[in-house]
Amino acid sequence: MWRFFLGVVLTLVWPLSVQAGSSSSEFGQQVADLVALRTEAYQFAVKHKITEQKTPALTRAQSNQMRELALRYIALRARLLPYASEMAPLFQTNVKLTLSTEHATNAEQILSEPPPSIQRGIRTVYVNPNDAKGARLLHDIQRGLAAALVLMDSYQIAIEPYRDNATIGYLLTYDVRSKTTLRELSNNYYSSEYRVRLQRATQFVDQLMAYRRSQGKAASDDENNYYALSQSTIWYVTLHQGNPLALTGSLRQLFNTVGQGEKKLQNTLSYGLSMGFGNMIGLVKTRGGKLSRLKPDEVAALEKQLKPLDILLEKTPFRLSDKMIPGHYGHVAIWLGSEQELRELGIWSQIPAQYQQSIREGGRIVEALRSGVTISPLQRFLDIDDLLVLRQNGEIRSNDQQTAALTAIEQVGKEYDFNFDVLTHERIVCSELAYVVFPDLPWPLARTLGRYTISPDNVAQLAIREKPLLDPVILYRDGTPLTGDLRKTLAKLIAPESSVMAQK
Repeated sequence: MWRFFLGVVLTLVWPLSVQAGSSSSEFGQQVADLVALRTEAYQFAVKHKITEQKTPALTRAQSNQMRELALRYIALRARLLPYASEMAPLFQTNVKLTLSTEHATNAEQILSEPPPSIQRGIRTVYVNPNDAKGARLLHDIQRGLAAALVLMDSYQIAIEPYRDNATIGYLLTYDVRSKTTLRELSNNYYSSEYRVRLQRATQFVDQLMAYRRSQGKAASDDENNYYALSQSTIWYVTLHQGNPLALTGSLRQLFNTVGQGEKKLQNTLSYGLSMGFGNMIGLVKTRGGKLSRLKPDEVAALEKQLKPLDILLEKTPFRLSDKMIPGHYGHVAIWLGSEQELRELGIWSQIPAQYQQSIREGGRIVEALRSGVTISPLQRFLDIDDLLVLRQNGEIRSNDQQTAALTAIEQVGKEYDFNFDVLTHERIVCSELAYVVFPDLPWPLARTLGRYTISPDNVAQLAIREKPLLDPVILYRDGTPLTGDLRKTLAKLIAPESSVMAQK
């Protein structure tokens, strides 16, 4: 699905710290620096076949380069580690961190005076997402988890390939001009206590985000970024698939654990990095969307044109992440409709009460965001430049409409799929919504790095093929509504390969 992979990612990461202007900008730059370093270190190992030889012959210049990489790694690690260390006491096995709206946040003592890890008994700590202390703490927990997972990935990629090589291990362990040796880093990495804390932290953050989705409460922009970065790390995926104590240190064995073969290893590294930063920078933008300037009566007029189960595609060229998605459109959503329309469809009573409330409060659109699948109002969705509305042509049976609408509702609350695999439905990516809601349509899937993906432009292809199954009924370009032959205009907008497919 991704066209640009690592090179584009590392080019785009630098503007994150310059343009974001938020509390996360410094953290973003620190992560970017470490990711660039770990990629350089891994490429160095591959180039000089360090992982393939017991005693690789390195020149003096190459040895010096290795020492310099190790020193830079230790320095960058030291910048990120405090974010994780500060929150670590909350996830000791003798501390029970509980999300509660009935108790005041009371984590100060645990953080300032952590109980010894060998101390018996369980200390219960409450964090209330609705009080000021709780909100700050949850922000710091999210950031700390993201830092910890990035550090685990970075050791795996930058240091572990050298670990089993006696010559290189000796060189790096005893000849690095630092009080912190790579052997100490290795001990930390393989610590069973550290891994268990990491798993407990991922479980708590997943619980937090699931709670917010179920209550229709949005996370902050920073938290969405942190969560996106956490979910796109190798270690997040691995911790959700097995026992953290059983995880091996071998990068190749770890990738086999998460279903990647040897031949895919190097590409997967690049893919994983692009996923993490592609989503982390998704909220970084240079301006507001042109359609956000529509007047209230214009928004109301647009809403009247929409019908339940319309497919909405949008483009946001002012967001950095837009440059990383192949094709013209960057996001797909499903128009659900109003309470009255859903009653007329005969499914209102089957919609869970919390989602009925979201619809009554103006929610009309089901979409998969970094924080998960949610129901959004039209006004919020319109922070975009381009809008395309597609509608199934021909007669659609009432039963099929009901099934499709209820299927869309069933996706609400699911987590975002940072693996971009449309064949797994436990998590979901934005363009996968159309694939799931309309399973009988012949969606053009693409196979990328061992997984089947569908891009927004893949969705639009069904409107420009020789016998189209979808009709373009509304088209805005650069904030301006277009008329005339919308199908012909669409064929010119979407990716060239889509136009070629339409002619076949």
